Amino acid sequence: MEKLNFKIDLGIVTHDAVEENPFVNISINGFPQFGEIVNKDTVVEIDVEVEEDTENFLTIEYNNKDANVDVVYGENEIIKDKRVVIKSITINDIPLNIFSFAEEDTLSFTSIDNTINRIGFQATKLSWNGRTTLKFSTPIYIWLLENI
Repeated sequence: MEKLNFKIDLGIVTHDAVEENPFVNISINGFPQFGEIVNKDTVVEIDVEVEEDTENFLTIEYNNKDANVDVVYGENEIIKDKRVVIKSITINDIPLNIFSFAEEDTLSFTSIDNTINRIGFQATKLSWNGRTTLKFSTPIYIWLLENI
């Protein structure tokens, strides 16, 4: 088993008309690690053990946005919004360069209704109900050398 420590720095964007702050779920390989309403920028720290020589995934999910309440539209643009932004991710105190991820196989966002799909750095912007997935393998230090 390999012990991993994740620090996920989340930025929260809301406005006064929002009735409920973003609800964020974080899981590793489908196993829940965090699930809370987040009302301010927050760093979530997770310690997990994963099997060595395996493919794994970190999932950050946002799922309580209501377009009728949480989005304020101007004439041709969104004036106010409710969203979650992944500001940074570190694994074992090594920061990932999320700006460099360009492959869907590494970092991707898929909306729940499958209308919005993003890869790479754009996947750090959870502007709609959906999930961002970071795929990684163990041993983690080899994966980090190949991906940072």
